[in-house]
Amino acid sequence: MKCFILALLLATLASGENIFKINITPEEAQQFLNSAQLRGIGDIEYAPKTGENPLPEARNENGEFVYMGRVIEHPEEYVEEHYDAHQYHGQDGLGQFAYGYRDWNQGKNEKRDETGKVTGSYKYVQPHGRDFVANYYADKTGFHVEDNRPAHLKLPATKTPAVLKAEEEHFKLWGELAAAAGHNPDPYAPEYQQEGRYQPTEPEYQPYVHEEPPYVPGPEETGEPKGFFYAFDYNVPLLRNKEERAELERLRAINNKDE
Repeated sequence: MKCFILALLLATLASGENIFKINITPEEAQQFLNSAQLRGIGDIEYAPKTGENPLPEARNENGEFVYMGRVIEHPEEYVEEHYDAHQYHGQDGLGQFAYGYRDWNQGKNEKRDETGKVTGSYKYVQPHGRDFVANYYADKTGFHVEDNRPAHLKLPATKTPAVLKAEEEHFKLWGELAAAAGHNPDPYAPEYQQEGRYQPTEPEYQPYVHEEPPYVPGPEETGEPKGFFYAFDYNVPLLRNKEERAELERLRAINNKDE
């Protein structure tokens, strides 16, 4: 029976159907969480484009062409694109979770397993067209991340001629002043210290003790743990300038060749 339920679950996730499950058992929630990679855990894909069309005709009381409240002076230079965005989120009520989303130019996935280890990745299109991709995990050893930025060789710091000259003048002046004073000034010398130390009197100092009533769970926090999972697709309309879109696509083709 469990195998049948799991097979049905995998088929549902793979088909892209919307899922809304609440107040489910931890075991059922974990099946959804462990199958969430079918919705994007791992290699992140941007939301697929489903179509485009000229801007719908709409004008304000002044006769100006408007799109979603924005005045467009040259509507022929723009198109309305449509993307199949997606998001999902689930928890098992015992600490495990998974969530993620994808849009036309960005996406993210994150998951926490039964040991408390968190793994995730995110990706987005940078202004120069190159995809920025980061993979990370967090466990008892700390937070660790790797990304696809080019490695840069770190060279030791060097002093410029101006810095070297300033240092030389500083130490020369310091030596002259020290010689004139007879010794280097020591602010911690005994002659600069006051006798005795300040001791606060009893009324001035009262140690702070934080008192908090014992925790009592509310009625909604008792009972068997419950989980939830949802996943759904939704259409995202996007206003794109034709020239800017062409330039970004050109940059993406150049700067993502090695990906």
